[in-house]
Amino acid sequence: MFSRVGSSFYRTAAWRLAVRSTAVFAVGSAAVFIVMYVMVARTVRDRSDSWLLGESDTLKQVALNTPRDALYDRVVEEVAEHATREAGDDESEGHPAGNTVFFAQTGDPSHAPVWVGPADSATFLNALSTMKISQGAPVSLQIKGWPAPFRVVAVDMRPGAGRLYLGLLDSISTQLLRHLLARFFLGWVAMVAFGFLITLFGLRRMLKRVDAITSTAASIRPDDLGTRVPAGRQQDEVARLARTFNNMLDRISSSVNQLRTLTDSVAHDLKSPITSVRGSLEIALSLDDREQSSELVARAIEHLDRLSDVITTSLDLAEADGGALRLRRESIDLGELVSRVVELYAPVFADRHQQLCVAAMTTAKIGGDVSLCTRMLSNLMENELHYAGANAVVSVSVSTGEGLASITVEDNGPGFSPELLPRVFQRFVKGAESEGHGLGLAFVSAVAVAHGGRAVARIRPEGGSQIVVKIPLATAATGEERQSADNVLSSR
Repeated sequence: MFSRVGSSFYRTAAWRLAVRSTAVFAVGSAAVFIVMYVMVARTVRDRSDSWLLGESDTLKQVALNTPRDALYDRVVEEVAEHATREAGDDESEGHPAGNTVFFAQTGDPSHAPVWVGPADSATFLNALSTMKISQGAPVSLQIKGWPAPFRVVAVDMRPGAGRLYLGLLDSISTQLLRHLLARFFLGWVAMVAFGFLITLFGLRRMLKRVDAITSTAASIRPDDLGTRVPAGRQQDEVARLARTFNNMLDRISSSVNQLRTLTDSVAHDLKSPITSVRGSLEIALSLDDREQSSELVARAIEHLDRLSDVITTSLDLAEADGGALRLRRESIDLGELVSRVVELYAPVFADRHQQLCVAAMTTAKIGGDVSLCTRMLSNLMENELHYAGANAVVSVSVSTGEGLASITVEDNGPGFSPELLPRVFQRFVKGAESEGHGLGLAFVSAVAVAHGGRAVARIRPEGGSQIVVKIPLATAATGEERQSADNVLSSR
């Protein structure tokens, strides 16, 4: 059981992210420590080289200025021993515990080599003879039996007088650098381990909130869309993800509720006409009177045409809500189109004792779908025919301004009820005395929105209703004018 839990833990995103981020941090911090160590080591080496160069020059001057007599070796050795004491020589059990200095003068055929330093001089002299050392350039020389290399500088005497070698093993600094390296390493390991734990803990806390979102998404059922993810008070990316997820659930829930309302309403509105059509056709089949049968069939066809209109309008509204309403855009003179529709409906208004007049008609060019705009205007006229009331005066006008074309339809009838006004453009919303399906004004709003505009309904102060449809002009469809039109629409 523990092995399965451990294995699953190592496959978590928190573990992978913590390992990767810690690896990057470890490499970066190691590089910083290495650079610091190299800088310290170089400083120590430069200090030793500076001492070697200064002392070698002093020994050279002493060697050149001392006469080659019986006291020559003694004088040179005294100066070399003095340099050794300056460097902190402290021999213990054959190998010095502190710094070690050696001095050698070789290559003078008239004089034996001079040596000051550890007892195993032969080892040092053999190493010096086998290595080519440039004058005045300190180099590192590894001597057999010694734990670290010596820094050695060579100085040429006058021609024929050989060379002077001065070497230094800065054991104190070497030990200090080793301790520093060990502390750097231990500090690096501790820092990387601590950083890994902190990163892993933080990532696990953050990803637990992501797990909560995942669990919530997995627990949502089609019949229960009310579950929401706790977003918390944070303002980080996970909190924004939770709020976005909750907003998405709200939209899905609203869409599902609208779909259920739509299907219920369509089923309710279609049931009675379908029953009526079926009854009319059954009666027509049972009658011997051909003329009466034809009348019943014609009535059934009329009902079927109405059902077809309801279904077509419902599908168009569904496409508009989904942003998929297809437009065949062309240049339209909105004033001319409104005039034609008004002229077409004028006889029908006269038959119902309603007065239809044109208040003002301005040339307004828009880029739109002629068929949809015509249906939109027809729905506005049908709405006035049925609900403006007898002897009503209906006024239609077209105006332009601020990059928008406005179609205004108003009457002096009973108007909208206050409780109906906020929902007048919603599907299947209709007044108590309405015999329609509540799709006419919803279609008007959908066409306006599809063309980049909107529809607004108001109650006139002097009584009656007013519906205004605003659509961007063709010249305002692009660039700054279109942006200005969008701003005007959003503000209204």
